[in-house]
Amino acid sequence: MRKNFCTLWIRNFTAACLAMVIFTTSSMIALAATPENKSLMGEITVSGQTINGNAPSVMLNGEPVMTGRTFFSAGTIATPENINSTVRIGKLGYVTLTPNTNLNLSFNENTISGTLSAGQIKVSNAEGVNVTIQTNAGLVTNESTLASNFTVNAEKAARQDDDDDADGNSALGPILVFSGIVAAAIIIVLVTRDDKDLIVSPVR
Repeated sequence: MRKNFCTLWIRNFTAACLAMVIFTTSSMIALAATPENKSLMGEITVSGQTINGNAPSVMLNGEPVMTGRTFFSAGTIATPENINSTVRIGKLGYVTLTPNTNLNLSFNENTISGTLSAGQIKVSNAEGVNVTIQTNAGLVTNESTLASNFTVNAEKAARQDDDDDADGNSALGPILVFSGIVAAAIIIVLVTRDDKDLIVSPVR
């Protein structure tokens, strides 16, 4: 009977420890999955062609990674020849690296910052996000009150705004709509006139 009691006690103790481990692990997973923490993580996408035909990859903190890898703040990402990479940072925006670029990237709830030591990046930030990029030539900043798209080169201290394409598309929209209306009106007039021309006068 004493043996059965010891066996039962060990079994209950083991079950309690297992339950505690499961609870602790679940709590950690739930904490890591909260929206607040999700906003502090980025996701890497990689595109381009490699010489050997393998899937394209970039270096993250000295380790080769491919599309889908999580990017944490204060990481260093480097792109090789012919490879582009984008780090999407949730609601903050994204940063795209051109080939042969080296960037140390950090971010928090409303800030994107980094040190660009080589190459070129394109930054797209949401409204209210402050961007500061240190280049070899100086510090590049944005207007945090506005959503913006701009390019930063490691050898320049000024950003190059990329709003021309967006403005061109916004101006082209009304032109296309107006052209469509005019074309529809011309077709209606032609069809109506053709119908009238087909009327045959009665023979007297």
